[in-house]
Parts: sequence; structure tokens; C-alpha cells
Amino acid sequence: MKLYRLLAIVSVMLLAVNSCQKQVPQTVPECVTIITEPLASGESPEGGLRPITIAASSDWTAVSNQGWIYVTPSSGGKGIQEVTIHFDPNTSGKRREGSITFTSGTYSESYTLTQKKQ
Repeated sequence: MKLYRLLAIVSVMLLAVNSCQKQVPQTVPECVTIITEPLASGESPEGGLRPITIAASSDWTAVSNQGWIYVTPSSGGKGIQEVTIHFDPNTSGKRREGSITFTSGTYSESYTLTQKKQ
């Protein structure tokens, strides 16, 4: 009977030691996303600023495809950060669109932005 008890205790101890071995951490996928809704109805033709909040899993950058729209800061690190989208006045007399692409590692996400005509 004592032998069975000893075997049971040893078995439990071996199971406990094996379950405490170092686990390999799972990697977090690269991502960057806007948390706040940046542009619901289009921006004013007078230009201006639009603060937004982004979340990124690693270092990120923001690049615009139009000269009249840009982001500050245009890069940052892992975590949640507030950035500002800047719009120059629209003097073209036409509605215009541009996009900003946020990139974190190999992942990127683009947002199309619209500015109303004067």
C-alpha cells in the first residue's frame, strides 16, 4: 500500500514538473488600425486637423498619396498613440480624395479620405 502511495506521489510530481516547462510564446500578428473613426462625412474645404487614435503591434509609419493631406507624427512605436491628420485648403473647386497607408512590419492598411469642394 505504501508503495502505491509513493508511486502516486512521484507520478503527480513528474506531471507537475512537465507542466511547468517553459512554454513557447505565441507571436502577435503585425497590425496597425485606427481606433477612432477618422472621417465620417468628408472634410471641410477650408482644411484643418483631425486627431485620430491608432493601435499598432510594432513600429509603424503613415504615408499619404496626396500632397494636401499628411499625418503627424508620421511614424511611431508599438502601442496606442494619437496622431493628427492635416488637410490643406481645397482651392481646386472639385471634391478630392486621397489615402493614407499605415504600415506595421509587413502589414499595411489604407484609408480613403474625402475633402469637400468650396
